[in-house]
Amino acid sequence: EPWCTFANMSVRTGRLDAGVGRRGRPSVLDVAAEVLVADPAASLAEVAAAAGIGRTTLHKHYATREDLLCAVGHRAIDLWEQAVDAAGGAGDRDGGLRALAGALIAIGPQLAFLWRTPVFDHIKDLDDRWIAAEQRCVTVLKRAQDHGLLAAGLPDWWLMQTFYAVIYTAAESVQAGKLAPLDAPDLALRTFLHGVGAAPKE
Repeated sequence: EPWCTFANMSVRTGRLDAGVGRRGRPSVLDVAAEVLVADPAASLAEVAAAAGIGRTTLHKHYATREDLLCAVGHRAIDLWEQAVDAAGGAGDRDGGLRALAGALIAIGPQLAFLWRTPVFDHIKDLDDRWIAAEQRCVTVLKRAQDHGLLAAGLPDWWLMQTFYAVIYTAAESVQAGKLAPLDAPDLALRTFLHGVGAAPKE
């Protein structure tokens, strides 16, 4: 099980339904991510209520709010890694770019929680996993660049940050009910590849 470090305290993260719950229900950690994105100050009691379990049950696995934050962070990176796996084959015409966009949008709340929680910048094991996941995303973007879909010569960090911005906006729009989940990957990818400007008049 992963370790997290807060200040001078090391804690081993517990495992409470870390994956998808029975019958396809969201896991406790996924529910926690959604609750904490909506309200970063949410208490353990509020997370437990949203997950449909007792606070005591949650407390047995995550003694403090910090323990829960750490566990949700690791869960988010687990899903991030799975999303990159879903991007799969370099043989795809777009290098796996659309598959990656769709997979990342689907885990929008978890990624939003990860990207919007500053404390994670100071937890080494999370930071190491984060950097590795980013590098794998860059590999997909570079493949798309090799396929001629992205302009040559752009810095890797710019490709990555621009891609994340579009993914974040699409995922947030899905959560807000403004964008249909099935439409989101294509709209995000079209915006990323072509922007929002009108096509030049002939």
